[in-house]
Amino acid sequence: MPPIEVLIAEDHALLVDALQMLLGTQADMRCVGAARDGAQALRMARELQPDVLLLDLGLPTLDGLAVVEALQRSGSPVKVLVVTARLDPQSIRTALSLGAAGYLPKDEDSDELLLAIRRVAEGRRYISADIAQLFVTESPAASAVGKLTASETTVLQLVGEGLTSKEISLRLDISEATARKHRENIRRKLGIRNSAEMAAYAIRSQGRPAG
Repeated sequence: MPPIEVLIAEDHALLVDALQMLLGTQADMRCVGAARDGAQALRMARELQPDVLLLDLGLPTLDGLAVVEALQRSGSPVKVLVVTARLDPQSIRTALSLGAAGYLPKDEDSDELLLAIRRVAEGRRYISADIAQLFVTESPAASAVGKLTASETTVLQLVGEGLTSKEISLRLDISEATARKHRENIRRKLGIRNSAEMAAYAIRSQGRPAG
């Protein structure tokens, strides 16, 4: 199986060196380059087509959120894992709504970062428990969770584990259409706008690390 190709977008040289060293210790990962500003990150992501882009939001020349949006608009298959010191709920919500597959704080430990890279490369979402807690602090979902049926509660838990509707249908022995319907009901009842917010809420409500 080919290694996961990772592009780093970070303007602090010491952190870039540390990330490259970390990736170099993993047999299933390969760093394909490092961009020091947003414009370079966007250009390299388009040219190199890595599996995962590790993206800081506070980049010069082009903000990281603009990079996520540009990749999403162009239909790029590159999966974006945001690794940033920007931890306000609005930035988290915006990044995920624009198409980021994951969100981690910069001070997260290396084991969780590596796990996040692998999960995102698999096509799953990955949001750390600390980020999820920040993210849902302002959400009205907490007061509405009692409205969920037992089946919807189970589906919410599986969403928090990163399962797709198809995987949930197989796990619960239900049709994929039923799984999607449960997800729609959860979003409606909890006032959640998309799957990223649902995953964040699920992680927070379970009180455990993501993944």
